[in-house]
Amino acid sequence: MNWLRTAASAYSHVTADPEWPKYEILESNKVYEKRRYQPFTCAAYAFTATVGDEPVMSNLWKLVKYTQGGNVDGKTLIMCLPIMVKVRPSTSNDRENHFTLLLILDKDIHNSSAPIPNIDGVFIYQQPERIFYAKRFGGFAKEADWKRESQSILDICKDFAINREEVISATYDMPTKLVNRHNEVLVSELIENKENEPTDPVSDK
Repeated sequence: MNWLRTAASAYSHVTADPEWPKYEILESNKVYEKRRYQPFTCAAYAFTATVGDEPVMSNLWKLVKYTQGGNVDGKTLIMCLPIMVKVRPSTSNDRENHFTLLLILDKDIHNSSAPIPNIDGVFIYQQPERIFYAKRFGGFAKEADWKRESQSILDICKDFAINREEVISATYDMPTKLVNRHNEVLVSELIENKENEPTDPVSDK
């Protein structure tokens, strides 16, 4: 039952702050929103897998453990919704997709130094200012739903200058919420100069 106590403790430190991460809506219609996000800080974990549902959930606990004292300072940290997953589909025959889990840290952490993780594989990721196109949908999203909506946002943005190699899945609700769930898929606008673009271990493979 230890995992239940961990879950209860973790959920008590999750916040749904409508002001964080902060973004400006540049365009909005019935299909998508175009947003400019300000920088924010995440605890991150990167891995490869053929499918997403099960490995995402199992690896998410590594990030939760980081926020529950699994850092050099032993601090308990506030986690912010949404929980994001960067997905880069495989381009090789092994058909393994690249995933990077992102657990957004509170804005107070962003303005200071995030504690160094001591959980194997967990690292701190600084999301720079970026423009994203976002599409919202509801329900308890499963692997097939994320794939369908990811392809949908790519099709919607087919005439835009976007990064077509990566789609971000975002869920704004805890598993205990049964109705009116809020999910999104996002794609980033391409930038001309990527020299200072932060990367994660999966992206560089």
